[in-house]
Amino acid sequence: MIIKGIRDEDFLQYKLPSMLVAFPSCTFKCEKECNCKGMCQNGALANSPNIEISATDIVARYLKNPISKALVCGGLEPFDSWDDLYALLIEFRAR
Repeated sequence: MIIKGIRDEDFLQYKLPSMLVAFPSCTFKCEKECNCKGMCQNGALANSPNIEISATDIVARYLKNPISKALVCGGLEPFDSWDDLYALLIEFRAR
């Protein structure tokens, strides 16, 4: 799967320490609706390089980390990468 980033321990996105997986896709609906280019709060992330990693590897990293207690799917728009998001959640729940 393709992601923009992964943070094994994140303390900002959720009330518990979490693993943050940053998904790479977005329709930029916000910019289109207001007709304002360059207003994306995640513009730097959108321009960062893609990372290829398997859902199995992400879950293995999560399970090896004694600090993270939750998985946060963030980044651009996780639902715009539905197939990868679904594969990650299936693998996460299976293990």
